[in-house]
Amino acid sequence: MKLSFPTILLSFFLVANCSLAQTAITKPSVLDSLGKLSSYIWKQKTDDDRIAAGNAFFIEFRTALENDKSALLAFDSIPGITRAVSEDGFVRIFTWNVPLSNGTHMYWGMIQLLNDSSEIVKLTSHNAGASGLTAEKFSPLNWYGALYYKIIDVEIENKKVYTLLGWDGFTGEANRKLIDILSVDEFGNMTFGMPVFKTDQGIKPRVVFEYADKASMLLRYDYQAINIQKRKKIKKENAWMIVMDRLVPMDPSLKNMRKYYVPSGDTYDGYIFRNGYWTLVEEIEVANSK
Repeated sequence: MKLSFPTILLSFFLVANCSLAQTAITKPSVLDSLGKLSSYIWKQKTDDDRIAAGNAFFIEFRTALENDKSALLAFDSIPGITRAVSEDGFVRIFTWNVPLSNGTHMYWGMIQLLNDSSEIVKLTSHNAGASGLTAEKFSPLNWYGALYYKIIDVEIENKKVYTLLGWDGFTGEANRKLIDILSVDEFGNMTFGMPVFKTDQGIKPRVVFEYADKASMLLRYDYQAINIQKRKKIKKENAWMIVMDRLVPMDPSLKNMRKYYVPSGDTYDGYIFRNGYWTLVEEIEVANSK
């Protein structure tokens, strides 16, 4: 009887899983094993095989993170895996994706909370490319899917929350970048989204930028200069802020068709954290925009 590739792959990963579970967690053995297993994901040629490989890798990675000594490893050298760590070291987010034949992406993710012990929370995304981001809140069970590359710790109403910068492949014609909030309550329950973004369209639970698939958009946390009005004078102030390209249509006739938006190349906006809100600041001076 000829076995399908997903069946063969899953059997291979389960054997590796038993091997990992029976050995002590060490940097060379665990990272090398996970690196080899993750490489299988992007070598597959069909959607079904890539998804099967992604699911199987998830089993292996979760087993490694559940080890009592996993906090000692950074897990920052596994190919294709995006890792973001909060400034206080409490939150680690690992995300990865595979492109599908219809232009969307399938996402996997795990959040590890590191305190007296380690807690692992699975992020479940069923159809990341088609899902919207307009809902005020999401849970790990209905996660929209993204690759997070930066976590910024802030306090809102005397409670620490985590600002996330992420990327989403969205469709074959457009990408998205986003700024979101992850909050964790005293019981470890997590929520994505919080109405703390003062935008030019009112207060939003998150900020989403959609732009052309072939374009590259700047979105980073950086120390930059902004102009602040104090009484009747304008003064320059340096501060940490989220900096982004201003997106414009390739042609004026394409206005509001976001898949045709690209960075202007010479204008940058930002979000600065003040009084419990991320507030939009337009036309900031960016040093070393590259």
